[in-house]
This record gives sequence, C-alpha cells and structure tokens, in this order.
Amino acid sequence: MVVTAGALVSALNGEFYKLYEGRTYWPDRLSDWATVRQQGRVDRLYLKADAAANRKRYNEVWYNLRIYPTDSETGRRLATHPTLLGNILAAYEDYPKERYGMDSVFYWPRLWMVVEKDLKEEIGNSWAIADGLLNLSAVSFLAGLLWLSMTIAVEMGFLGSRWLPVTGFAASVGALAGWVGLGYGLYRLSLPFHRRNGEVFKSLYDMYRDKLKKLTTLAPREAELWRATWAYLQYLRIPCPNCGETTVSIITKDCANQGCGAHVPEAIEEFLRSGEMIKLPKASA
Repeated sequence: MVVTAGALVSALNGEFYKLYEGRTYWPDRLSDWATVRQQGRVDRLYLKADAAANRKRYNEVWYNLRIYPTDSETGRRLATHPTLLGNILAAYEDYPKERYGMDSVFYWPRLWMVVEKDLKEEIGNSWAIADGLLNLSAVSFLAGLLWLSMTIAVEMGFLGSRWLPVTGFAASVGALAGWVGLGYGLYRLSLPFHRRNGEVFKSLYDMYRDKLKKLTTLAPREAELWRATWAYLQYLRIPCPNCGETTVSIITKDCANQGCGAHVPEAIEEFLRSGEMIKLPKASA
C-alpha cells in the first residue's frame, strides 16, 4: 500500500502543481476573487515600499514584491495567478521571455539537455525538496478530506466508529483541522524552496543559452537535406536528378515517377562518390 500510494502521489505531482498554481480545478469566480486579492497584496506592498523609512525596510518589501511577475508594458509587478505559488512560478518562467525573447516552455527541455550531468543531479536534488514538500501538503489535504468524509459517514451511521482512531465529533473536527493546518503549513514551507529553484532556473538561461545557438541557424536547404537523408537510410532512394519530384532507387537506378521514368546510373555513381544528398535534384536547385 505504501509503494502504491507513493507511486500515485508521484504520478499526480503535475496535477498538484496545476491546482496549487491556480491553473486548473479552480472555479472562475473563485480564481478571479483570489487573483484580485493577490493584486491587493501587491498594491499594499508598493505603498509600503514608498513609505519605507530606511533602506533595510525598502529591501524587505521588495523581497516580497519580486515573487510576482512583471507587467511588460508598465514594468510594475502584478498578480497573474490566484495563489502565491502560481505567481512565484510565473515570475521565473517569464524571465527568459522578458530578457532574451525565449519561450521557457519550448526552450527549457533543450536547455536542460546541455547541462552537465553533475550539475543536473545537484539541481534535481535541490528541486526535489520543493516537490516533496508540495506533495506532502497535497497528501495532508487529501487526508483531511478523507477524514471529513469518514467522520460524516460515521455520524450518519454508514460506518462504525472503529474506522476512526478518535471518537466523537469534536475530536474528529479537531483532527480534520490538524490535517488542513499541516497541509497549509507544508505549502507555505515549500515557497522559499520554490523561490530558490526559480533563481536557479533563471541562472541556467543566463549561463547556458549560448549552447543553444546551434538551434538558431539552418543549413542551406536543410529540410530538403533531411528528407533526402531519410529516403536513403530508410529505402535506399535518392532524389531524382531528372524530375526532382520523386526518388530513384540506387538498386534499380530508375525513377519512381511514371511520368519521368529516368534511368540514371551516372547520378547514382556521383552520389555514392560525393555523398551529397541534395546536390542532385535540378528542379529544386
């Protein structure tokens, strides 16, 4: 049961994040209300920053403001999600786009591939703390929900009292409050770790984006080159030098296009000598 529960929690990690960020499973009205509430916190922090009596107080206020994303038009911080976690993740996921014009969703898997193995392991171990705390928080909330369901079932006579470790409605409510409080406490405890993860995420784009430069250039006629290479490796065929519309088998040396039907042994010999996949088709040159 422990192994099954652990595997289930691990599999649901992505769904937990969606819920805690406020991306899914939130009714529209609740999401809008919570987002407005988060924006109210941002506005109050700006007021506190303006009224800060000293540099230390000002820096402390801005430490809290920096968890929110930046409005690209005004440069001010704003709340885009109904939860603190949602805003923290949005703030650092927007960073590559704001600084370098790189979409983090698209480029992140490619950037991660060029990071050294040792650094990957170190980052992974660090990020696992935030994931673990969030998973424990979700499990605590789910345990509270299960406890509430069982308490109601016991009170209504559907289950015997032996199903609950404590008896009495008041004790059950206290236990429920304990589960919910634990879940919220673990969630809040995970936030500093998520902020730290966000700084690492941003630093990886700062330090490793140059290794993605090869993605910004294409070889001449690259799409045609890859198609021709696939045709040769998969079917032993090359582009027809006569019509350029279909392929020639290097075995029969005949074009597959019935309207062309060219027999081109010289082209096959030239290809095998030079190895240039897209040198042959005249029609697309």
